[in-house]
Amino acid sequence: MSESPSSNSPAAALGKWQVFFTRLRSTILLWVLIGTALVFQIEWMETGLVAMFGFLTTIEYLRMDNADLGGWLYRRLGWVVTLIYWGLILRHCLSLHTEHSWLVDAALPVVTLQGAFMLTLRRGLEDKDTLFRIFNTVFAIVYTTLMFSFMARLLYFNGAVSGPMLMLLAIMVTKFSDMGAYAFGSLFGKHKMIPHISPAKTWEGLAGAFVGSYGAMIILMSFGAPLLKPLTWGHAMILAPILCLVSVVGDLAESVLKRCHHLKDTGHKLPGIGGILDLTDSLLFTAPVTYFYLQAITG
Repeated sequence: MSESPSSNSPAAALGKWQVFFTRLRSTILLWVLIGTALVFQIEWMETGLVAMFGFLTTIEYLRMDNADLGGWLYRRLGWVVTLIYWGLILRHCLSLHTEHSWLVDAALPVVTLQGAFMLTLRRGLEDKDTLFRIFNTVFAIVYTTLMFSFMARLLYFNGAVSGPMLMLLAIMVTKFSDMGAYAFGSLFGKHKMIPHISPAKTWEGLAGAFVGSYGAMIILMSFGAPLLKPLTWGHAMILAPILCLVSVVGDLAESVLKRCHHLKDTGHKLPGIGGILDLTDSLLFTAPVTYFYLQAITG
């Protein structure tokens, strides 16, 4: 749920709208990529995009600690683990056209934890710095790689019968929530929501997030309900606000990480948006919730 800081000056207002249109251009380009893959049912492209964004999200998170020169091997461990993981996901999904095994997900934090402790054997311990590197490496893999892997599970949900549309649902509801928050926050935002974490977030923006999430869900259900099974209209109206709230929490979670690292953005790959993690932060939280909700209602 990204919002810009409120200001009544013409220059600030112009700046906000410049950011908005720059962000809009980046968003449209991303939607063209995703839409092409989904509309034309290009499986390798769908799965490849998920794997690419999952891998880049982890890499970008790990780069937030580049200032810690002593932790470079731990960051490399995270790179290798997530690269192997997504390679296995691609191989499995594209050959068998089903969700990957839960054993792969279970092995992910285990291998990372053991690998991180093995790295401590090569040199003297550095007290809390060593502990931080171990914990941060495992956290990076769980927070980014494991959480984003639910996008792949959504894509192949129920044997990929309705998977692409269900993945699209998670993305659209999440991103429309973000855009609604940004628009309402820019136009009407006055009352700060959680200023100690994100000074730009307002309660008006939160209202816009709900409008955006419901709008996306209504559009999808109106034009593609048969392709969104097992979701019904009733469940869709329940899931929309849940995803909206979880999306907000996901965005605030990244704000916590950025403030703790004294960063404004996690990167600059996407003009108007920031880094890859600035794009995927909400999806890290909404994808697992969408998946588990669908599993719960599947009879």
